[in-house]
Amino acid sequence: MSIASVSKESVLNEGGSVPAPAVTVIALCFNHARFLTECLDSIAAQTFQDFQLIVTDDCSKDNSAQLIESWLEAHRPASTFIRHSVNVGLCKTLNEALAQARGEFISMIATDDAWEPEKIERQLSVAREAGTGVAVVYSDAFRMDENGVRLEKNFIESHTPECTRPSGRVFSELATRNFIPAMSTMIRRQALVEVGLYDERLAYEDYDMWLRLAARHEFVYCPALLASYRIVATSLVRTIFLNPSTHYMHTVYLICMKWLPGSRLNAGQREAWKNRLWDAAYGLYVANDKRASACLWRAAWYGRKPYAALLALAASMGISRDLLRRLTGRS
Repeated sequence: MSIASVSKESVLNEGGSVPAPAVTVIALCFNHARFLTECLDSIAAQTFQDFQLIVTDDCSKDNSAQLIESWLEAHRPASTFIRHSVNVGLCKTLNEALAQARGEFISMIATDDAWEPEKIERQLSVAREAGTGVAVVYSDAFRMDENGVRLEKNFIESHTPECTRPSGRVFSELATRNFIPAMSTMIRRQALVEVGLYDERLAYEDYDMWLRLAARHEFVYCPALLASYRIVATSLVRTIFLNPSTHYMHTVYLICMKWLPGSRLNAGQREAWKNRLWDAAYGLYVANDKRASACLWRAAWYGRKPYAALLALAASMGISRDLLRRLTGRS
């Protein structure tokens, strides 16, 4: 269940007195009370001000929602606040915000990160010059610790040091690795609509969306450091990715199954994606997840792995990994 305030801006627009903004900014909060004000202040400090602001809180356990309400009342009362009374996940929250977005372009930021003042202005200029064939403008980002101290390597160098920061048709590069800092992007809203918005089955939002957008549209790199990415012990990367949950593993499986059946992956990528599929399916089996059998059958088919077929059969019969090891004498 969610509670969304109706913004003054949207009410005025229905009456025809306020044109649609160039950009919609979506700020996404979950337990970010320590960093929230810094992020919202960085949005308010943008050199380009023709933007609609939507702030979401996905049922934070700290006082984030109260801080958001106070900040909006003091600094940008015409904004929209979407506040959840139960946690619904990032992808569903984004789709809810996008349903209220009116800008030609969308810029999103988690509220433990921050923007440089010229972020919107510079990327909007690049997007408009590039034309309608471009879906995403992306830039590099600083990295900072929990105290806001900048770290030595920037985002792209730290995550994908071999990345050339490509522009144009970037699907192949993305299929090899995700190199795009999500907090440092600007996305054409119509392109998001065309690919069907965010997949609400997934645990995380960005990689699946970059691939779907890149399959249809061009990306452009804007050569600047326009955001700061905060490394937080409780962030999504430090929890879901480093200690994979069944939701994460099933997300990997679902993304693999969107591209392995087609012809977009080259031979090397197909092998890598088959291995990802196997790792995800096997992880679900180890966790005794009820989806493991179906996932393992797929892994057996695409990877030609007889052992995956054995595990799929075992999973369908309710035989756990430990029991199977005892039965087969396999360590």
